[in-house]
Amino acid sequence: MDNYYKGFEGNPEIDIYTFSKNKKVGIEMWDGYFDKIMSAVQPVNSEWTSLAYYYNLYEGWYDESPWEIPNNQEALKQFESIDKSTLDKVSREILTKIIELLKNNLRNSIFIEYT
Repeated sequence: MDNYYKGFEGNPEIDIYTFSKNKKVGIEMWDGYFDKIMSAVQPVNSEWTSLAYYYNLYEGWYDESPWEIPNNQEALKQFESIDKSTLDKVSREILTKIIELLKNNLRNSIFIEYT
């Protein structure tokens, strides 16, 4: 698991992962990075969709953790739509890894865990 929370120990963490050979594979990050990424998502036809819907309503991984992403393809499209120039260097790196994780695991269960 790639780790993006050094210096923010004690703050809430977001993990996005799948399992490969019974081992977690994914990204661990301080929730502030995830907030920056999700804040860069734009509504579609003035409505929140996919992960942005759950994020903006504080549902999904906030209610039940770990939470399985309901549609990996929609989540991937949403992350790919983000204008990376609006993000800082670390957030861009994390976004790239999230996109890679989704692309490589479209048919696998991918979870978001809020701890």
